[in-house]
Amino acid sequence: MNELIQSLQEKIGLTSEQAEGAVKHITEYFKSKIPASLHEHLDMATIGDTIKNKGAEFLAQAQSQGGDFLKTAEEKISNLFNSKA
Repeated sequence: MNELIQSLQEKIGLTSEQAEGAVKHITEYFKSKIPASLHEHLDMATIGDTIKNKGAEFLAQAQSQGGDFLKTAEEKISNLFNSKA
């Protein structure tokens, strides 16, 4: 979602708040047009970049800090996938 917000800011000139509002509105609009069973997939698509970036951060930290961090990283990644935001 951050990538889309940035794109709206750069290409259209929206403020951060306007771009974020636009993305949220568009997401809700699409949710109103698709079956509820697909809403989770849309949510995951809009936060996909966030999950990818957080996962890369956790992996880099795990590689530099070693063993104990791996368990914490696994828990954090699991929480990301289990949360909606």
